[in-house]
This record gives sequence, structure tokens and C-alpha cells, in this order.
Amino acid sequence: MEMTRAPFAFNPVVVAPSYNNGGTVAGVLTEVDGHGLPIIVVNDGSTDATGDALARFGREFGFQRVHVLTHARNRGKAAALRTGFAAAVAGGYTHALTIDTDGQHDPAFIPALLEACRRSPHALVIGVRDDSHPDYPARSRVGRRLSNLFIRLECGLRVGDSQCGLRVYPLELVNAVRVRAGRFEYETEIITRAGWAGRPIAQVPVSTIYLPPAVRVSHYRPWRDSLRGIALHVRLLTRTLLPLPHRKLASDGVPPRSGPWPRELLIWLNPLRAWRELRQGRIGRTEIAAALSLGVFVANLPTYPFQTPLSLYLARRLHLNPLAVLAGSTISTPPLGVLLVVAAVYVGHVLLHGSAPSPPDLHSIHSAWRTLGRPLLIDWAVGGALIGSILAAIVFVLARVLFRRGLNPPNPRKHDHEQRAERPEQQRQEPPYRAASPL
Repeated sequence: MEMTRAPFAFNPVVVAPSYNNGGTVAGVLTEVDGHGLPIIVVNDGSTDATGDALARFGREFGFQRVHVLTHARNRGKAAALRTGFAAAVAGGYTHALTIDTDGQHDPAFIPALLEACRRSPHALVIGVRDDSHPDYPARSRVGRRLSNLFIRLECGLRVGDSQCGLRVYPLELVNAVRVRAGRFEYETEIITRAGWAGRPIAQVPVSTIYLPPAVRVSHYRPWRDSLRGIALHVRLLTRTLLPLPHRKLASDGVPPRSGPWPRELLIWLNPLRAWRELRQGRIGRTEIAAALSLGVFVANLPTYPFQTPLSLYLARRLHLNPLAVLAGSTISTPPLGVLLVVAAVYVGHVLLHGSAPSPPDLHSIHSAWRTLGRPLLIDWAVGGALIGSILAAIVFVLARVLFRRGLNPPNPRKHDHEQRAERPEQQRQEPPYRAASPL
């Protein structure tokens, strides 16, 4: 099939990956076709009636605007997206609107997503689902919020829904950034890499269609895919902590701007600016809790001479409030700091040697402050990392609970992901917002 080219710079196409959605794919494509867009369907090695449903749909609609690509075997969502994107580029399209064919994405939001893309053609446009809906799975809610937090740490962008597959990709961005993840992790990693490239994220509230359990199809494997997601964020966070620059891309016709970094650093370190962020509620309770817990973790490491510089470096790389990180690190102040050192050496010795340290070993802690004996320092590092991780987790949970109960200042700007989304014909249209740019 020869794919048509539109004479406009903005030339979108729908890319619909499908795997074993024989009962829903035809209905989804029928609604999508009503918006007058060309469609690329990628049948990712389906073993059910998906192929037959696509054939019937093609015969009924004559394949005027539908192009079906088929994988001989199931290769995962990332591979299906890449196949669809490659076909879109070959067809001369500039943007790909992606939608799943399991029936949970509402095609009625396609115009809103495209309008957001017209406003900012270089932005990655993502749909934001309402995770407070009673039918929204609790497991998915937790995973989504953790993923949103990790993206904030990795690139500084605040996103409301890092896992929604209803979005619009600029194909130039897809070809410019290197995404290594497979399966469902592709949709998460490209957000972080877009942030690293200096691209904005436009977010549009959308709703989810919750099908009956007998009809609902999910290919998400909770344990395996959760571990893959953890591995993804470990890899991206490791890259974030390295003091290496990221290649920037031009955005909306404007080349990447590089200002004097010493001035930007001084502004970031300004305690008045950091305090205003906290008082005005410009950062959420999860970010404050993460900053406090990071400071607590650093406080338990044997890095006392460099504790403040290390805390500020990590806060800068992870896009966290420096005051909150420094506040968390004050847990190492005597007398509590001395008790933490003793506990760290004790735990580290037990982990490394299988037995508790003898009293002479404990008495040698004072001299270790002067000599930094290698065995004792290793015990301290191992025990400190373990105790620091446990205390950091406790502080994170307690801080979120305390801020939820009113210690967090009110946020005058309500985030989109806290708003309930209705179908476009039932809601007042508002322009989508952009996530904050990376620090």
C-alpha cells in the first residue's frame, strides 16, 4: 500500500501495536478511523483471532487508510512500536499517535492530543489517566507513581503518567534519541531521554475505559516486568549520577541554550530560592520525602569530611531540593551520629565476618576516626549503606504521611494527574501544560 503524504509540516499517523486483541481491535480501529487519520497496525505475532479481525476490517473499510504490518512471532511492544515508527518515517509522516488496541484507550481524546502537538510540535505528548478512579488497579497506581518519581530524579521532568500508551511521538525525536529498553519499558525510557535532550513534555488528561474482567486483556507480567522496570531505572539513574553532559536537541525551532553554569549553580544553591520552593508548594510531598531520605542515606556513609559536597552533588544530579537533602543529612549530628556509626560498624562486621565485633573492636572506633583503619572502614561502609537504606525508606514513608496530613504547604497549581478526565465533548477544553524543564 502506498502511504499518502500531506503537504503540511505537521503530518500525523496513528500507530496501533496489537497482540492477541482479536475481540477489541476492530472496534478500536473503527473509532480511530472516524478521526480521518491514516493508520498503521502492527500485529505483533498474535496467536488468537487478531489477524482475522484485521482482515475483516480491511475488507469492510477497503484499506483506504489502514496499513497492516505483521511480526511472525511476538517480539514485545517496543519492537512493535519501532516497526510502526519505521513505516511512518518511510511514509513521510512527522508524528505518530500511538494507541493500544485492547479497548482501554478512548479514541475520543485523539483531537486533544493532536492539538497539544500542534501547539508544540517538538514536544512528546502523553496522556495522563486519572489514577484515583475506583477501578484503577492499586498495583498499577503504585508502580506508576514510583516510575514518575524516578523520571523526576533522572531528568528533572514532572510527569503525571509515565506509563500511558496514548501519546504522540515526534518521529524526529524517536530517531534522534537512543532508547535501549524493550517491551513496556520503551515508553518510560523515552520520556527520560527526551528530558535529557531538552525536549518538553506536553500532558493531556485522558480517561481509561475499564472493560469487564471477562473481556479485559493484559499482557503485563507483574513480577518479570516489574523487575525489568527496576533494572531500567537503575541503569538510567546510574547514567544520571555521572558528571557527563547530555546531547541537546533543538526545540520548536530554537537551538539548545547553554547559559553560564556558575551563575545557574549559584541560583540553585540560593537558600532563599530553595526555601520559597518549599513554602509555596512548588514541589510535591513525594519529592520532599525523596530529598530528605537521600540526605539520611548520605549521613550514614563514611564520608563525613565530604558529606555536604556529596549531598549537594547528588541533589543537583537528581534534581532535588538542596535544602531538604541537607536537612536529611543532619541526622549524622552528634550524639545520634555516633550511635549510627557504632551501629553501622556492628552490622557491617556481622555481614562480612558472620559474628559480632568484640568489645576491643568497638573501642577502636574512636581511633578509627583518626586513622581510618581499612578493616573498620569497610565494616562501616557496608553497615552504613544497609542502615542508611532502611532509615531512608522509613523517613520517606513518614515524610509523605506527615506532609499529607497538612505539614506540606498548599499547592496553588493543581497537577493534571490529580484532575479527573472526562470525554472531550463533556469537559471544558484547556490547553495541556508542560512539565518543568530539567534543572
